Amino acid sequence: MEQSVNRKPLAKQRLAAKARQASKLAELREALVAAGYDTTAKQAAALRVLRPTAWVVLNRDNRIGPSVKIIKRILSSPNLPQSARRKVEEYIDGRINGLYGHSEVSRQRFREQFDIPT
Repeated sequence: MEQSVNRKPLAKQRLAAKARQASKLAELREALVAAGYDTTAKQAAALRVLRPTAWVVLNRDNRIGPSVKIIKRILSSPNLPQSARRKVEEYIDGRINGLYGHSEVSRQRFREQFDIPT
């Protein structure tokens, strides 16, 4: 019985972390809309990804979040508005610092793929 009691705070922490992640990706969507990228097709062009990928990154329940490959592609986009670029960089910082509930191993791999020193 005591184990289930101890797991509840952990489950709440995970839910809060995933809510922070979804919120940060929603901020990215809002930055794109504010810059005039108000459709999925325009957002995909700005992010330099396919339309379905843009929709998933910006609108879906983000339990894991975008992959490093997708994030790097987004950052390489010449059409990405500066406000959206800031949101992506904030997302990267948050993920590295554990704000979104990823394990230490996952965060370390993520950090290494961006060549960010520990």
